[in-house]
Amino acid sequence: MTMNPSDLHVGAVFQREWDSCPIRVIAFDDEQVMYDCWWPHIPGWGIDSLNRTISYYRLPLSLLLKKSTYLRTDEYTEVELCIHRPDLPFGFARFADLEWPSIPPVAEDDFPGHTSFMAGVEASNPLLHTEKLYLHPFGPKGSVKPGVLLESENPTGFTVDEVLWHAARLQAPHLREIKVTTGVGIYRSGIQRKLPSYYIWGAKSRMEE
Repeated sequence: MTMNPSDLHVGAVFQREWDSCPIRVIAFDDEQVMYDCWWPHIPGWGIDSLNRTISYYRLPLSLLLKKSTYLRTDEYTEVELCIHRPDLPFGFARFADLEWPSIPPVAEDDFPGHTSFMAGVEASNPLLHTEKLYLHPFGPKGSVKPGVLLESENPTGFTVDEVLWHAARLQAPHLREIKVTTGVGIYRSGIQRKLPSYYIWGAKSRMEE
């Protein structure tokens, strides 16, 4: 049964055609849905504690719309919403024509190609609206490394060049001659110690590749 798009909202519970376990929407955008899963052996939702490191399950939005049935809505509490932050973007600071530098930039404006990419973002001046986040670099073969806590210079959030500078500093020690990514970007992973977590990758997310 094709789902009505109006049924898609944070806290909505769906039954997928290919799995007997219901899922509960944590966040979504135009392409992906991040969710929790009901486990009958608990029984309960899989995310039973917000104090640990959690990587969200995800699936293509188009698949959920075509092959899922809306069951009900289990509202998240205000505390849960403040931790999950469904308002944050799934991807940020994505550029296909930049690469992670092997030598970490000393300052934000030292990122290779800084002048060219900032010319394209200054008009909209996008911000990643969180004061703190965990950022995970990737290993030489693409594995996910432990997250590092970052704090924005401005309480309103991280700027694009600020994110790229932090990411370049964290990623440089793990780069090798053979590249595993093309372009640059960071992507929502889940939460860590009640804060948003993102991972470093290329211009496309791991799911898109």
